[in-house]
Amino acid sequence: MNIDFGAKFKKCRKDKGLSIAMLAEKAGVSPGMISQIERNTTVPSIYVFWKLCNALGESVASFFEEDKQKNKVTLVRAGEHRTVSGAGNEYALLTPDPDRRIEMYKVVFRRQPDQKPVLASHEGAECGYIISGTLRVITEEEEYVLHPGDSIYFESTILHYLQNAGDEEECVAVWGEVPFTW
Repeated sequence: MNIDFGAKFKKCRKDKGLSIAMLAEKAGVSPGMISQIERNTTVPSIYVFWKLCNALGESVASFFEEDKQKNKVTLVRAGEHRTVSGAGNEYALLTPDPDRRIEMYKVVFRRQPDQKPVLASHEGAECGYIISGTLRVITEEEEYVLHPGDSIYFESTILHYLQNAGDEEECVAVWGEVPFTW
């Protein structure tokens, strides 16, 4: 495995719109050190490497991954989606490529009239669009009832719970979430 750390650092820095001076200030290292790393004339200490990765918002591991060709299109045919069932609901992953930048899935919320809402929170954000049925989104502050064609976005750090609130056995929605759970 032959990885050009200097080129990867330079590309990452430029992709984020940072000059050498800006990155140096953000990471607390000298501009000369960054220039030497990008030209592959020096290898940074683990500590400097970690500081640069944090300043770039990247994991240390990302610089050890080999460059590979990313798929620009991933097609999943009907009936071939990866599915998971949990809490009586069914989730079908719509974005299976591990290099995806967004996670989307179809959710079938099953009717469970006796289930008591347990609010939970996690990092990230969620967005949903109701295709059929009625969905209740309960947060610590308010309750929202969504019908076909309605959409909702919320920060997942607030306490929340999603529940089929209609008379139909199923409520179907398309959902997006970051960070990825699959």
